[in-house]
Amino acid sequence: MSKSEKGYFKKFASKHTIGEKNTYVKLFDAIDMLPVYDEQQIKKKFTGEKFAEKLYSTKNYLFNLILKALSSYHAEKFAVSKLNMMMIELNVLFEKGLYKQFKTLLNKAIAMAKENDKPFYLALLYNKALTCLATDYYANNEEMDYESLKKNTLDNLQNLSLNEQYHIIYNDMFMFTKDTGNIRDEKDLEKLNSIFNNPIMQDISFAKTFDSKFKFYTVLGHYYRIVDDRPNWLKYRKELVLLMESDKKYIRENPRSYVLALNNYLHACVLTDKNSEFEIYMKRLKQFSKQFENKKEYLEIQSRIFLLTSDLELNYSIRSLNTDNLKNITGLIESGFKHYRNSINENRKLSIYNRMAYAFFLIKDFDKSIEYLNRILNASNPKIDPEQHVFARIRSLIVHFEAGNFDLLEYTVKSTRRFLERSNRIYKFEKLILDFITKAMNYSEDEQRLGLYEDLKYSIEKISNDKFEKNILEQFDFVSWIESKLMHTGMLNVLKKKAG
Repeated sequence: MSKSEKGYFKKFASKHTIGEKNTYVKLFDAIDMLPVYDEQQIKKKFTGEKFAEKLYSTKNYLFNLILKALSSYHAEKFAVSKLNMMMIELNVLFEKGLYKQFKTLLNKAIAMAKENDKPFYLALLYNKALTCLATDYYANNEEMDYESLKKNTLDNLQNLSLNEQYHIIYNDMFMFTKDTGNIRDEKDLEKLNSIFNNPIMQDISFAKTFDSKFKFYTVLGHYYRIVDDRPNWLKYRKELVLLMESDKKYIRENPRSYVLALNNYLHACVLTDKNSEFEIYMKRLKQFSKQFENKKEYLEIQSRIFLLTSDLELNYSIRSLNTDNLKNITGLIESGFKHYRNSINENRKLSIYNRMAYAFFLIKDFDKSIEYLNRILNASNPKIDPEQHVFARIRSLIVHFEAGNFDLLEYTVKSTRRFLERSNRIYKFEKLILDFITKAMNYSEDEQRLGLYEDLKYSIEKISNDKFEKNILEQFDFVSWIESKLMHTGMLNVLKKKAG
């Protein structure tokens, strides 16, 4: 909480609690003094206090009191909060029969809902307007025109219906991404295309409101990323950023959405080698993020920005093969993990763990690479990001093989195969790697494996243009790794030679 929020809470608490008002403020101040909440310290501090004997219920009441205070404090900052309050006030005025005052406030609320592109609230407000018109028709008041009001109501309902259709498509896409990740067979592609082929996704002209345009660009950005259409992926990621930047009020009220949109566009820039665009928008993201720095109340968004920018800079350094920068960034990320350890959910780190593992693999720190892969494999819920989990298992085989951990590989190969079979995720690529490692473990020297390396390279190149396999191949340059084994050099040397 900010200093002003804390001050407001204390005033709010003094007005909304009777008898025990100082109890909640004292508990609030004691908790606020702790860097990390410690129940035992709180109980010790308030030994003998009556409320300390029922601390659970006291904390629960304090939480709800803080929530009410913050809701009241921020009510004037957001259009939705203002409209909610106006709805309550309109109900009171109507019930009291104060129709003149009701209509004045109603017109103000309708104007605000239109200005802020809120068709849901417009529907409620138009409903109230129609009710009011029917209630005081006898007054011969011509301020409201029934036909015009009816038309506005029906037009708005169409917009609202479209908004909800886009919202469902938006959620369908995110559920697909969460449950499936990349397309690996015809069934996945069919499911993905069923989302994309919806008639309202064929032209932006169908999207009438800001919210529907937001969903339209987001869904297309995800779709073209998954099918690896890079020009359109880049296009729609940027369209979303430009849409947000056209409405500064939206960015003020939804900073997290703006940060995420910038992040998604920046990743598209990295993978399409738009380096100048990357530099421009990375600077914009960092500049925007400064407003949240060193402010305790923004710890959640600070930790989110830390993860996103770290992942971006790490990916950019990997793509540019800047090993000195890789070492610096990985160090900063590890420090950041410690700093934000209490505010970052482990599952949010999965993507960056995979990226860290790749970075350490390139610089031949195999122990560190395995450490980060194990963090993914030990995640409490692998279903949250199945693609990251599966890819970590496959890469773990490669890293253990490269590190010479053959005593672990036999068990690891068997457990990986069992996991993939249970998950129905053994595709062409996974089978190639499993079969290669199984055979390669039987030889003690690389010279004896030359034929296996050549066969694996041929097989991977053969499937590299397969639309169901190419995405996973782009996450790790397996061909360059095989070539490094054939050439008896490091993978980084091969990549640098290819880059010129």
